[in-house]
Amino acid sequence: MEEQMTERQMLNYALENGIIDINTLQMQIEMNEREKYLEMHKNKVWQGSNGYYYTKVEDQSKKDGRRTIKKKTVQEMESEIVYHYKKIENEPTIEYIFQEWIEQKLKYGEIQKQTVERYNQDFERFFKSSEFSKRKIRYLTEMDLEQFVKSSIVQNHLTSKAYGNMRTLMYGMFKYAKKRGLTDVSITSFFGDLDISRKAFSKNYKLDEECVFSELEMKKLVKDLFSKPTLGNLGILFAAYTGMRVGEIVALKWEDVHDKYIYVHRTQIRYRGENGDYKYDIRDTPKTEAGIRKVIVVENLIPVIKKLRAINPFTEYVFQRGESTVTKYVVETSLYRACDRIGIPRRSMHALRKTYATRLINSHIDDAIIINQMGHTDIQTTRNYYYYNDKSFDSICEIIGKVINY
Repeated sequence: MEEQMTERQMLNYALENGIIDINTLQMQIEMNEREKYLEMHKNKVWQGSNGYYYTKVEDQSKKDGRRTIKKKTVQEMESEIVYHYKKIENEPTIEYIFQEWIEQKLKYGEIQKQTVERYNQDFERFFKSSEFSKRKIRYLTEMDLEQFVKSSIVQNHLTSKAYGNMRTLMYGMFKYAKKRGLTDVSITSFFGDLDISRKAFSKNYKLDEECVFSELEMKKLVKDLFSKPTLGNLGILFAAYTGMRVGEIVALKWEDVHDKYIYVHRTQIRYRGENGDYKYDIRDTPKTEAGIRKVIVVENLIPVIKKLRAINPFTEYVFQRGESTVTKYVVETSLYRACDRIGIPRRSMHALRKTYATRLINSHIDDAIIINQMGHTDIQTTRNYYYYNDKSFDSICEIIGKVINY
């Protein structure tokens, strides 16, 4: 049985046997390429009263970021447009590569719309603000990158976390550009050789009482929320008794709620739509793989679930209002209002999650149980970023006083 010919073998066969003329093939390739570049041009082409044709193209060297092309004929205008976009494709700027990179990752499902929004915000902060986004990636050297990174850390007072976000974008953009043959820089080697002292990074110092709720504050908060059982307030209580992320809470379906546990495997994401407004979607996967878990239903959570059942007895989602689920924003805003009502400093929903983790650690719960409840991969993540002192100042005075009693 003859083996099936590949497309390349078929093309070679056609060329060798005169079925396809090489000149005709070349002309077709050039025409296809020309059409591709013309389709990239979205600006209007118009004819002036003098008979010349005009259009505008991007030009970062101009004050308004655009320049006008003027040509005698349509053919000359099209040739100039093709030349413009071909040059951009072969000598793209950092911003051009960034947009290509995230569009490709979104296309193949490697990132979600929520991540695209965060990447865009980070790009605006780290690259556009410094004009570095206008640099052509082909001509950037490792020295250029080192100067940019170090100056960004100093001028923007970056924390180590913010630097990590900037580095993520640089990794992605330069790996993508190298695959396209637009740079010889090995970004992995560059960051491996880059020597930056920890002292170079800014630090955001916060007192423990700014990061978690004290035991007394939690008692006041719970009492207030139970007295006003709205969907937003019940969402706060849900977080207090489960340690779940707010996006996971508002994505719960009734089928996920069981007598002894909550099955967590969805989350609500937020992103900007085409008109710039925030949109919310339910994603059938959690924030991380470790986020798929069973969270224990404690006794105090049962009245919360019953109140939710009374409000939404027939809905698909637990936190549903009409045809839509309640958004993360509604729950977060409800928490700020509750803090104002009971006269304590405003804190985020993430502070409730930290409070939950702190209580588990202080109660000497097994590490394996803690990381499962939190949806973390290891206990160090919990201890390093979610463990704070939740005792009031008077309680601390009493505890220390009992120990330091010579």
